Amino acid sequence: MRFTPSIISTAVIAALCVAPVSAFAQANKASADTAIERITVQGDFRQQTTGQLAGSVTVVTAEDLQRQSVQHLDQLLNQFANVNFSAGASRGRFIQVRGIGERSEFVDTINPSVGILIDGIDYSGLGISGISDIAQFEVFRGPEATRFGANALAGMLNLTTIGPTETAEGKASLTIANYDSYQLAGQFSNAINSQWGYSVSLEQQVSDGFIRNVFLDRDDTNNIVEFTGRFKLAYQPVAELKLQLIGHVVNQDNGYDAFSLDRDRTTLSDQPGQDTQRSNALALQADYSGLSVARFEGQLSWLDADLDYGFDEDWSYVGLHPDEYSTTDRYLRNREQLTLDYRLISNDAGRLGNSDWVLGVYAASKDFDLTRQFWNWDLWQADTFASSLSRSNLALYSELNTPLTEQLTLVSGLRLERYEDEYADSSANRITNNDTMWGAKLSLNYQPNAQALIYLLASRGYKAGGINGDALAKAADDSLSELLSKASFAPETLYNAEFGVKGTALDQSLVTRVAAFYMWREDMQVKGWLNPDSGPQFAGFIDNAGSGRNYGIEIENRLQLHPRLTVMINASWLKTKLGNYVTIEGDDFSGREQAQAPRFSYNIAADWYLSDALTFNVGVQGKDRFYYSDSHNQRSERYELLNLRLSYQLQHWQLALWSRNALDQDVGVRGFYFGNDPRDGYEPHLYEQFAEPRRVGVSASYQF
Repeated sequence: MRFTPSIISTAVIAALCVAPVSAFAQANKASADTAIERITVQGDFRQQTTGQLAGSVTVVTAEDLQRQSVQHLDQLLNQFANVNFSAGASRGRFIQVRGIGERSEFVDTINPSVGILIDGIDYSGLGISGISDIAQFEVFRGPEATRFGANALAGMLNLTTIGPTETAEGKASLTIANYDSYQLAGQFSNAINSQWGYSVSLEQQVSDGFIRNVFLDRDDTNNIVEFTGRFKLAYQPVAELKLQLIGHVVNQDNGYDAFSLDRDRTTLSDQPGQDTQRSNALALQADYSGLSVARFEGQLSWLDADLDYGFDEDWSYVGLHPDEYSTTDRYLRNREQLTLDYRLISNDAGRLGNSDWVLGVYAASKDFDLTRQFWNWDLWQADTFASSLSRSNLALYSELNTPLTEQLTLVSGLRLERYEDEYADSSANRITNNDTMWGAKLSLNYQPNAQALIYLLASRGYKAGGINGDALAKAADDSLSELLSKASFAPETLYNAEFGVKGTALDQSLVTRVAAFYMWREDMQVKGWLNPDSGPQFAGFIDNAGSGRNYGIEIENRLQLHPRLTVMINASWLKTKLGNYVTIEGDDFSGREQAQAPRFSYNIAADWYLSDALTFNVGVQGKDRFYYSDSHNQRSERYELLNLRLSYQLQHWQLALWSRNALDQDVGVRGFYFGNDPRDGYEPHLYEQFAEPRRVGVSASYQF
């Protein structure tokens, strides 16, 4: 798929013209006050709809998840323009937006380019388990430093789960699918009295996974066993004050056996790995509207997570070949964090001549502890490496919304943030690292009517630097002495210029959004590897390339072609370029496309209401090939996925038959390039981890 100027021009013109034309046609049928799209963006400072907010933002509701039979974030991300992900674990944990984002985390602690918030709690780098209780899911594209800080260099995923209700509401669902899979979920919410309310959600998801281990004669070495529990307790002592206590529990006991020497879905591992997580989180939210000039919003949150990630390094068994080796690699992590975010939001929104302002403070304390158990090839024995990183963040931020005329508004934002790191490891390294960073945004918004928005946006984002503990630990080896120059890496800065047009028909028959952007990366962080002897020992580190360029376009449309037929079309085109970047081994990748940045992606879906009770959903998702890494030239394959769903609604019951990846395509979600097979003399190959194959299942839910 190629985006020609005529296609782009047509999309922009449609966004500009659809609202007034459709409003004229429907003037006698509905009023603007009742027909305008009302879904508000929860991650924004103010309660605005997507069509009122400058920037490329997509909002997905619980109904959208149900329509697609989505069970995990992995299956949801493919529908979004310019969004990609990589695995290298039991789940897709690392997100890329507009070609920017990490692909893995081993020894060194990283600051994610794309963060994840669930009910305001920072899960960046941890991934997501259950999503059956998601009320709203938002994807922010481009730098969002003013709102989210260092974890939103390229964007942010913001999830809000179901909360307390005034009356009893509940839902129970069961899904059974191939690969011995099932998902059991339930949610219930109610009010205790006029002041107290609560909600509870529980989910258990189990699957054998999609790998066959022929050596162990097992099909569950890459299995999924995940439990997610969430609880909310709301209290409103007076009309002006709302309090909410939030609790999250995640127990994940997944296997990890994804890479095959034969480069397919069959493995030979005699010591399959694991990918487990135990996390608990609490948050206290406050909303006070009793002040004369502003509303106070605040959240204090705590999270503690224990992770155990490991794998069979040789991907084989003892006795495979005389030149074999047999080792494992294991990473035991603990992460504990305490964050607070307090802000004042003025009460002057929408008044001509008065600026609507936001003033806030953010503080965080995060401790990362790592114990790595591995085979030390220099000592020729099992070894352990331990490190600890304590990071503190303090930020001040503000945003000013100034109406210039009835239709023209200037929005300006600024965030100043400082981080301080204290690092120590078992190799006797003691390092302190700190920096002061800043982000900003400036947008000019023109709203000719209630259904259309045209904006010009300039923004600056940032992400923190850090310590290359793996490089420091291995620098003592003479063959790796060049790693001393990679002891640390600098913060990265991203500049973004964006033009966007949004339009919504008065009767909701057409919603269209177009965003064109150009982004310039400075000191861009890239993952580097050193393999001095072409053996199994690798030294990983984060490096700074000179610069990078990312530019493209995103188009989203929803069309009501008939009262019984709705079509959604999302598409993106992306061009990326590495700046001056020569690896430590001398490979020159300057000017090459960046990793995890497909040239195009698209999602075309349709909802066909065959009757009042019977609905057929069909979707096709496609993505161009992309480079797996910034340190080698191996690429994925282009793919198209077909998703189908037939559902029947009977009063409180809904039954559905569905298939994801109905054409059974092999989709690569992580790729490495090196030699690991003794049977061919350790000849380098592209080794890939694949996403789920064809899935077929049935779902039943009861809602009251």
